[in-house]
This record gives sequence, structure tokens and C-alpha cells, in this order.
Amino acid sequence: MMAEKIRGLNLVLLGRSGIGKSASGNTILGKEAFKSKKSSSSVTRDVAVESGTVCGRWVTVYDTPGLFGTESDHEIQRKFLKTFQESESDSCVFLLVIKVDRFTGKEREAVEKIEKLLGDERLKKTWILFTRGDKLEEENMTIEEYMNQSEPLRKVVQKYDQRYHVFNNKTKRPSVQARQLLEKCTQSIKDAPADRLSSRRIVLLGKSGVGKSAAGNTILGRREFISVQSMSSVIRVCSEGHATVSGRSVSVVDTPPFFDTQMRPEELVTEIARSVYLSSPGPHAFLIVLRVIDRFTEQEQKIPQMIEMMLGQDVLKYSIILFTHGDLLEGRSVVDLVEENCRLRDLVDRCGGRYHIFNNRSMSNREQVNDLLQMIDSMIARNRGHYINQMYKDAQKFRQEEEKQRLRYEENRRREEKQIHEMERVRKEMEEKVRAEYEANRSEQERLRAGRQRDEEKRRREEKQIQEEMERVRKEMEERFRAEYEAERSEQERLRAVRQRDEEKRRKGEKQKENCVCS
Repeated sequence: MMAEKIRGLNLVLLGRSGIGKSASGNTILGKEAFKSKKSSSSVTRDVAVESGTVCGRWVTVYDTPGLFGTESDHEIQRKFLKTFQESESDSCVFLLVIKVDRFTGKEREAVEKIEKLLGDERLKKTWILFTRGDKLEEENMTIEEYMNQSEPLRKVVQKYDQRYHVFNNKTKRPSVQARQLLEKCTQSIKDAPADRLSSRRIVLLGKSGVGKSAAGNTILGRREFISVQSMSSVIRVCSEGHATVSGRSVSVVDTPPFFDTQMRPEELVTEIARSVYLSSPGPHAFLIVLRVIDRFTEQEQKIPQMIEMMLGQDVLKYSIILFTHGDLLEGRSVVDLVEENCRLRDLVDRCGGRYHIFNNRSMSNREQVNDLLQMIDSMIARNRGHYINQMYKDAQKFRQEEEKQRLRYEENRRREEKQIHEMERVRKEMEEKVRAEYEANRSEQERLRAGRQRDEEKRRREEKQIQEEMERVRKEMEERFRAEYEAERSEQERLRAVRQRDEEKRRKGEKQKENCVCS
């Protein structure tokens, strides 16, 4: 990650309160890094700093307090100047944030105050960032049409040589806006003339216990590397630190110590080769670190030979002897120490007579760091650039290839994400379609089932009615048959009784006749 910081970009957001500076910082970084809400007063009271990888580039955003907030102009000015010192490098761009609205006298006053604080040189690296681009979309207006409505605003934009960009902080595609802004800023940096405060890449070399890591911390002005007072090795892998020092971007690579009994020689060579990769396209200076009070023994004499063997014959032309523990000199002159030891003097001569002394206990003493950077500047001017040999060329080529692979990977990842999103969209559409069809089918089945149920109930009612009707008819028939049977039986009984009476009457008549004959 630190390797990306060297090629990183610093963006400083400037403007009055309530114009969307913090929201713009969030849009650039693609995350809720800064506190942002609608307010007439400044939400940001102190300078807020957040970083992240944006479109494959390490970006650091400085969100400054707004002008015309609750703080005094003097306090705001102090914070601005401190931010300028911390952020300024050869890859720093200032963003003057203006909201798409009426460009009133207060807006003009804010712009003039910021321009005065920036100065002419920083204004050359300043872009205007318009916020509330959504308002332009709502009114179907281009940014050019908006600017032409206000003569004062149009003159401001002309002064910045048409360096402007528009943000819609409400859009669902903030990464596109951020990428376009970064492309514009990066191109303007490439087109700008080389700045005298260009970046510096430094590699620390030396044995255990000489204060190598502490020297790296002193250069960077903060505790970036692990450092303890010990003759045993603190690190066994290359590590890298990055900071803005005296207005320039400085990277320091701390290497494993020579003669480490816990490391095999091939492991040391591997890590030194890795320092080549980390400082690609090549370091401006190798610092051979020696402790000022130590004897220059045979072991120390082997260090330059080892460096030349691993990094090339010309490496000492780009090297400086850095003595540490200057506080232990106790009034003695480092010049005398060099002159007293012919072997040490020979090493200094091979390094072009360049040596410097650090008191690592006094990290706040920036004069010793500035003096070292001036010495490095002089060495760069003499060497006409940074160190490069075949190893560094290979490392640079490897890094470029790695960058291409990373970009290809990012492109493939974005393409895969797009495909995944498309597949997810199709899957959801299919699910919705199947669900809708299922619901429609289920509703139809319910309707048919309800229809069948109604038909069944109707059939049952009709059957019941038929059965009831048949039962009624049967009963009626039974009643009629029974009545007819009873009537017929009664008639038979009556006829039998009549016949019986007639028979009795006949018999009685015959008997009377017989009685008459006998008489």
C-alpha cells in the first residue's frame, strides 16, 4: 500500500461554509469519510484528513474548515497555512469549492480570501469544483450556461484557465465523477512545469544497532519504523514510510541490517532487491548509516563492498554516510573523527565526500533533516537524476507490468461485477416472472377450485331436491295406494256382506218354501 502513496495525490478542499466540501470529499473517496450535513455554519471545525484508493490511485483528501463560520479569520488562516505545509508536494491539487447558486458578493469575498492565502504558485495548481450539479440537471442547464449568467463568476473561471469540474454529490454513480476529476488533476500535474520541491526517495542501509530505523523516523518526522536501542535486528524485511517534509513528498525504505545472524545471505539479497522495487523507478539517495562513536572495523569496511555487489558499481556516487547518535560526540568534531580514520575517510571520499550527522533523540530538530535534503538535492544535481541500474530497470519494468496487471485485474473485476449484477438482475426478473406466473396460476387454480366447489354444492342441492321430490312422490303414491287399497278392501267387505245377506235371505226363502211344501 505504501508504494501507492508515492504516486499518490493530495487534494485540499477549500471554500466557505455549507457548500458541500465534506460531501465532495466523501464523493471523491467513495465512502462516508467526513461528517456532512446541511448547515449554514461549518460542520468541519478542524482540518480532517482521510485517505483511500480511488481508481487504482492512493488519494489523500484534506477537508478544511469553511470561511465565514464561527471561527475567526486569523484562526482559519493559521489552519490553512498548516494544511498547505503538510499537504503540498509535486502531486498536490487545491480544489476551490463553489456551490451552483447565485454568485453573490459573499462568494466573491470567499474566493478572494482563499486566493490570497494560496498565493500565485499554488493558484496554478488550483481547480474550481462546483457542487450541486443535480440542480443543473433539474433545470436542464449546462455548467457553461450557468457560468455565463454571472459576469463575476465567468471572470473567476477565466482566471483559472477553465480548470473546473462539476460534482453531483447525490448521484448513485459517484465513482465516475471522482475518476473524471482525478484524470483532470493528474493531467494538469503532468502538464505543469517541474516543481523545485519534487519528491525524494531514500534507502537506508547499515548494520544492526546503528540507529537506522530511528534515522528514518527522524527524516519523516514521526515514528513510522520500529526502533529500539539494541544490537539485535529490529526488522528482517523491508518497510517503507512516507511523509510530506518541508513541502515535498519523501519516501524512506528501511532495509534489514547487514551481518544479521538470524538471516541467511540469500534472504538479505532478496530484501535488498525488494527495496529496489519499493523505491522504483530508483532512489535519489542511499544513506549508509554508521554510529558516530563506533570503531570502523573490518565489518564496517565490508559494507560498501556488499552494497556494490548487490546494487552495482556506481551506487556510492548516489550515497551519503549518515552518522547517528550525534548527541554522544560530547563536543568533538565529526570532521576530526573522519580524518582520524583513513579507512573511514576513504569510504567518505568514495561517496563524494558526503556525510551528515543526526541526533535521533531530537526528532523536532528539522534543521538537520533540511540540511540532509539539501545535500541530497546537490547530489541529484551532480548525478542528473536518481540512481538506476539494470536491477532498478527490471524493478521499474516489473512494477509497470504489475500496475498493468492490477489495472487488468480491476477491469476484469469490474466486468465480473457487472456480469454478476446483470445475472442478479436477470435472476430477480426471472424470480419475479415465475412468482407472478405462480401467483396467477395459483389464483386460477383457486378460482377453478371455487367454481368446482360451487358446482358440487349445486349438484348436491339438486340431488337433494330430486331425492326429496322422489321421496315426496313415493309417499304420495304410498298414501294413494294405501287409500285405494283401503277403499277397495272396504268395498270388498261391503260386497261380501251384501252377498252374505243375500245368501242368508235366499236360504231363508228356500227354507220357507220347503216348509210350505211340507205343509
